Amino acid sequence: MQTYPDPPTQPATEAWVDQLRIITAAGRFQAGEVSVQRAIGELLGLVRDLLKLDVVFVSEVVNGRRVFRHIESQDNASPIRPGDSAPLEQTICQRILDGRMPNVVRDVSAVRDAQGLPRNFEGMGTHIGVPVRMADGTLYGMLCGFNMSGVTELDERDVRRLEVAAGAAARLLASADGREHPPSDPALA
Repeated sequence: MQTYPDPPTQPATEAWVDQLRIITAAGRFQAGEVSVQRAIGELLGLVRDLLKLDVVFVSEVVNGRRVFRHIESQDNASPIRPGDSAPLEQTICQRILDGRMPNVVRDVSAVRDAQGLPRNFEGMGTHIGVPVRMADGTLYGMLCGFNMSGVTELDERDVRRLEVAAGAAARLLASADGREHPPSDPALA
């Protein structure tokens, strides 16, 4: 019996970037809001699976509020819905943006009181978030993910992955607006 070596495998990060290329290319070549919605949903699903999170979302900052625009959750069991909003100052998003909290918070419930977060964050586990910036540098909102309970081990490499995904999301959002968004990450060029 003759055996053959396994084919070489791509490192997980390279495979993930390849999937991002496919998703963002699909968003670019298929016009219309529905395809952009689908592409962003696929992107968020990929992020959720890779980082082992319960919920991943893209929010928009509008008139001092964080508004949920795109949400992907495990088994559609998300406590948030598109269109839900809150004053930005009452969010983890604002604290990440102004540096009061790091991009990765291992256990939100452990720091909720010290951070002055509202009761709806009680019991929340891990949270990770990065800004979504358009090509001209303006802030669109945030790309974040969290576990409703429990802790996921995330690190700076995961923050970098989320930043790449935020760049892809910005490109998709720009294409929905009819604006071209050059990739800010050379891996997606």
